[in-house]
Amino acid sequence: MRMTTEKIFGRLALIAGLFFAWAIISCESVFAAGGLSLHTDYPGVAVQPGDTLSITVDFDNESGSALDADVAVASVPDGWDAYLQGGSYQVSRVHVPSGTESASMTLRVTMPGELDGGSYPIVVTADAGEGISANLELSFTVTEKNAGAGSFTSEYPSQEGALGTTFSFSTTLVNNDLKTQSYSLSANAPAGWTVSFAPSGESTKVAAIEVEAGASQGLTVTVVPPESVSAGEFIIPCSAVSADETLSTELSVNVTGTYGLLLQTPDGRLSFDANAGKTSDVTLQVTNTGNVDLENISINASAPSGWTVTYEGLDENQLSSVAAGATAEVIAHVKPSSDAITGDYVTSFSAKITEASSSADFRVSVKTETYWGIVAIAVILVVIGGVGYVFHKYGRR
Repeated sequence: MRMTTEKIFGRLALIAGLFFAWAIISCESVFAAGGLSLHTDYPGVAVQPGDTLSITVDFDNESGSALDADVAVASVPDGWDAYLQGGSYQVSRVHVPSGTESASMTLRVTMPGELDGGSYPIVVTADAGEGISANLELSFTVTEKNAGAGSFTSEYPSQEGALGTTFSFSTTLVNNDLKTQSYSLSANAPAGWTVSFAPSGESTKVAAIEVEAGASQGLTVTVVPPESVSAGEFIIPCSAVSADETLSTELSVNVTGTYGLLLQTPDGRLSFDANAGKTSDVTLQVTNTGNVDLENISINASAPSGWTVTYEGLDENQLSSVAAGATAEVIAHVKPSSDAITGDYVTSFSAKITEASSSADFRVSVKTETYWGIVAIAVILVVIGGVGYVFHKYGRR
C-alpha cells in the first residue's frame, strides 16, 4: 500500500511537471507566433524617377503585452534614400501597445532622378527580442516610359492667316499623375509677339493653372503677331511646368503675304510753287505698308500739257525695292511749260506694282517771271511820261 501511494504521488508529480513544461512551451509558441506584424495599405506602387513618397507603416501586436521594437530600413536600392519617421523625428525604436494597429510610423523614400524600368524592393524590419520580430517588403515599380507622364497637345497646331490676324489655338493639358499638379504656363515667341493663355470657354488670362490627378484641362492659346511682321512661318513653343514634370507643345503660325503702298510727302503737304519754264523739286515718300518686300515700283506723274517730270536716281522711272514696313524717298523734278500763265494747276503722282498702288494729287501754283512785269511797268511809265511831255509842251497853245 505504501509503495502504491508513492507510485501514485510520483506519477502525479511527473504529470504535473510535464503539464507545466507543456504550458510554458505553449505560451512561448503562441507569444512568438502571434506576436508582432507590420503592414501597409499599398505595399506595391508605381512610381516615377525623382519621386518622394511618404508611406504609413502600421504595427499589430498580438503578444498580449506592450513591446519596444527596434525598427530599421534593412534593404534599399542603390541611390535611393529611405528612413523611418515618427512624429517629427527620425526613429530607430518604437513602443508598440498591445492590440491591432496599435502604433504606426512613416517610411520616407526619395528616388534618384534617373532610373531604369523595373521593380525595386525596400524591406522594413522590427525586432522586439525574445524571438519576436516582423518584416515588411514593399515593391516600387518604374516603367521604361515613365507611366503617369502628362501631356500638352493641340488638335490643330498649325494655322494660317493674313497680316493683322489673331490666331486662337485649342489645347489640352493632361495630368496623369496620382496627385493634383499646378502648372506654370509660358511661351517662347519672337520679339513683339503676344501670347496668352485662358481656360477653355473663359476670357480670363492665366499664367498658371491647377489640374487634378488623372484629369485634363482645356486651354485657349491666343497668339497676336506684331503689326510689322513679315510673311512666313513662325514656331511658338509653349510649356506647362509643374514641380514634377515639364510638358511642351509647338504651335505654328503661317502669316501670308499682304501688299500695300502709300505715297505721300515728308511733311504731309500736297502743294508746291513753280515758275513757268523752270524746274521745281518735290520730295515724295513711298512706304511699303505690307509685310512682303516690294520690287520694281513704278513712279509716274500726270501733269498739264507741255510740262515735264523726271526723277532723280531712278532707272526707267522705277524704284528698285522697298522692304516690308520701310520708306524710300524719291526726288521729282517738275518743270511747267514756258508759256504757262500764272495760276493753280493739278499734278498727280502715283506709285504702283501689280498687287497694290497709291497716288496723290498736288496743287501747283505757277508764277510767271517777274522781269515781264518790270518790262510792262516800264512801258506804262514811258507812255505816261510821253503823254505828260506832250501836254506840257503843247498844252498852252
